[in-house]
Amino acid sequence: MTIKTIGIVAAMEQEAQAACPSGERGTLGEFESLSGTLESGIKFTCIISGIGIERAGRAAKILCAEKPDLLMSIGVSGGLAPGLSAGNLVAATTIHSDISDFKPWHENDEDALMRSEIIPLCGKDIQCGRLITTEKPVLTPQDKVLMHDRTGAIAVDMESIAVAQTAATEKIPFACVRAVSDGPEKSIPAESLAGIDKNGKTHLKPVLQAILKRPSLILELIPMGMDYSKALKGLKKILK
Repeated sequence: MTIKTIGIVAAMEQEAQAACPSGERGTLGEFESLSGTLESGIKFTCIISGIGIERAGRAAKILCAEKPDLLMSIGVSGGLAPGLSAGNLVAATTIHSDISDFKPWHENDEDALMRSEIIPLCGKDIQCGRLITTEKPVLTPQDKVLMHDRTGAIAVDMESIAVAQTAATEKIPFACVRAVSDGPEKSIPAESLAGIDKNGKTHLKPVLQAILKRPSLILELIPMGMDYSKALKGLKKILK
């Protein structure tokens, strides 16, 4: 195995804990982090960046300064391709974005070699293809269909292009693997986003306040929460 160290950017605390359950808590720069050693002997450092390209980019730069053998973007994503459902894993061979200043990332031979080493099931149990990073979440089935038809992306997230671009600039191999949290036919209530702060932590109070304003919201949140749990279980399989 050629990979000895990996740096990981995960937007949310729950995502980081799922992917790196044995990690020791600490801080790296302005961010909270988890670090440790996988069963394979690979050492990892995972930064909890918070949501969005700006924070993910800053976290990626900090990790690149540590000179890991591989930089990764790990977390949940919205499924765009027909047939994807909660808990499915997807890996990027290319990442696009509508966000200005971000050029598409395309996997090179070294990236592909590292990906196949750390994620050997890609192409079998894990669907590989184009991902897209957006500035805002894609919440409705209609918007997911439109995005899939327009871009050909199989899944969407809000951080990966920034991590990929940083890795390319620093000439560090990159891999992105995501667990689907909501399939293409599923809607995500906008109120659910109120419970996530800029540091990637979840808070119950804003969600409860939203339920008080719209009691029927709870009927949407329960299945969404079940799907998110499936996605977190999917993340636990990545670094086995």
